[in-house]
Amino acid sequence: MFEVIKNSIETYTKYLGMILFFSIPFIISLLLPLFSPAPVFSALGGYFLRSGSIPELTNVDLVVIALSVGFSLLFLSLALVAVTLVVKASRTRTRVSAEAMRNLTKYTLIVFAIFAVVKVVQILILSYLLSIGTGELPLLLLNFFIFLGMFYLAPAIVLEEKKPVPAFFSSFKHISRRPMNFITWLVMAFLLIYVVSSLSFMMFSDAMMRQGFTIIVNSLFILPFLVVLQAHLYMLKYTIVR
Repeated sequence: MFEVIKNSIETYTKYLGMILFFSIPFIISLLLPLFSPAPVFSALGGYFLRSGSIPELTNVDLVVIALSVGFSLLFLSLALVAVTLVVKASRTRTRVSAEAMRNLTKYTLIVFAIFAVVKVVQILILSYLLSIGTGELPLLLLNFFIFLGMFYLAPAIVLEEKKPVPAFFSSFKHISRRPMNFITWLVMAFLLIYVVSSLSFMMFSDAMMRQGFTIIVNSLFILPFLVVLQAHLYMLKYTIVR
């Protein structure tokens, strides 16, 4: 595991300029929820939906939310694919610019389409569960199930060119075979994001300044590194790259 983290840090630092450039869409993706009427709250640099407020939204609110979510997912897909392509190019000894230009659009559209379909299905199921007055546990289990399926989605598509459905289910397979890698990633993600959030409270008293600082640092440094680490963890399935 330490070797994987070391390789991830080396890849991140070696291609820092390219990764920073490709991480700009992360900023856009995280900023878009601020301009929608969705009933969300911010915590640790992320946005979380107040599911109980969904029935109170108007049709106009829903349209605006749908557009903001759609564009947010598009920019998120672009950043995920671009950073993962950097890792792929570094491991296959190809030029990053050539690899990115050749496959960036194709992979981004595939990942975005999957995100969009999953989000629609998730909202439909969520709305149904709320309509029948279910508790929070089924909602949490649904979100966790979706998270597991999406976790290794981008690496599966970019690194192995898997089709959407096999890519979704391969994430479950990969996590079940190496659960400690998944847990390690979660722990590192929590610690890094927590440190950034704590720094924002130490440095700024204004809520907007804290939020802006958190979004920028997470988008340009934390999330890209986590994507690089995620790709390296996925490639552990190949003995040759260990």
